[in-house]
Formats: sequence, structure tokens, C-alpha cells
Amino acid sequence: MSSPALETYLAKLYMDDALRAAFLLDPRAHALQHGLSPEEAEAMAAMDRVGLQMAAASYRAKRSAHGSKARPAQPWWRRLLQAWR
Repeated sequence: MSSPALETYLAKLYMDDALRAAFLLDPRAHALQHGLSPEEAEAMAAMDRVGLQMAAASYRAKRSAHGSKARPAQPWWRRLLQAWR
């Protein structure tokens, strides 16, 4: 049950604090608004919210640790989406 839409949405949740905060208020409705299927939205609503926050913090720390290095013009998930098209 891993569609490109689900994977993209999850990557955005890891990277975007505002999006993640909105998701945590009403996970199922937010997932449906972002194009996930009802089954995917249910799975997202049942996910470990503490784990989501911890993973996002971990990715943020990794990004800041590499802050002195040159960054690509686009986030990795956007480049990945372009490669799939």
C-alpha cells in the first residue's frame, strides 16, 4: 500500500512543520484533502504521531548538520518526483 502520492505526502510531512501541524489536528481529513485514497488516509490517521515528530526532528537535524555544504536548488523529494514523470 505504498503509492507515489502517499510517499510524496509523507516526505512533505517530514519536511514541512506547518503541514505536519495541520495534519496532526485532523489526519484523515488532511490526508484526503491531499489526494490520498480513503484506505491510505485511514492508514495515515493510525500512524504513530510521536514517531512522525521524532523522524521529522531527526531529518531536520541531519539537514542542519549539512548546512555548510552547497544544497541543491530543489528539495530531494521534488527532484525525485521529477524523475518519476
